[in-house]
Amino acid sequence: MARLRELIADVDVFIQGFRYGSLDRKGLGLRDMLELAASRGKGIVYVDENCYGPDGPFAERPGWQQIGDAASGSSYVMGRSLGYADEKCVLPPLPVSDMTTGVVGALAAMMAIRDRAVKGGSYHVLSSLVAADNLSLEEEVGLYPLDVVRETAEKFGFVPSTPDQYVMEILLQVIAGWKKGRPGYLDEDSPLMTTFDQGPWGRQTLLKPVVRLDEEAVTPRWTTAPVPNCYHDRNINWH
Repeated sequence: MARLRELIADVDVFIQGFRYGSLDRKGLGLRDMLELAASRGKGIVYVDENCYGPDGPFAERPGWQQIGDAASGSSYVMGRSLGYADEKCVLPPLPVSDMTTGVVGALAAMMAIRDRAVKGGSYHVLSSLVAADNLSLEEEVGLYPLDVVRETAEKFGFVPSTPDQYVMEILLQVIAGWKKGRPGYLDEDSPLMTTFDQGPWGRQTLLKPVVRLDEEAVTPRWTTAPVPNCYHDRNINWH
């Protein structure tokens, strides 16, 4: 805890993914961080990412992607799209709620940093799995028609997912379909991929950042291979 407090003493953004309110008991809650910001004279951006959001009867319950997908109805919708009856549910083929929650949190954090530079103050960002799922269920976003779902499955040769499958099993089937429907897209020499020869986990090929800017020098890119948590800080030990 002492090492963590040292790290956050001058931090701009604090991101936490524990159950809503659980860090209050450890002295790392929103009010604690606001008091820290006040004492140092520089605002902080506090990002809460969790399953159910900041209020409601489930707010303090734990949850992860699969639970959020079930609670929001996304798994139910997936089951219907695959032709299952009797209310059988299927996990989405990608951890969409995980990714969307992270993207919303990151974008909101950057907007807060911008506003802090202009207006000052501290900011509280909220992002949750269930809210991320519900975005795709909004009418203005909309779901793919069933004929599009069927045509896509046929084009890529996707193996139909089943209610008993875990997320990694489904993801491997999706990747196999991508390789069949888009040959070469996931190869090491693909313009969409970056390969690192050396790293803590050996040779790795990763998807490049999606964003492309007019100036190549400032276009986002990976410059180093991924590393395990705390790889660069030998003073942190998790117990």
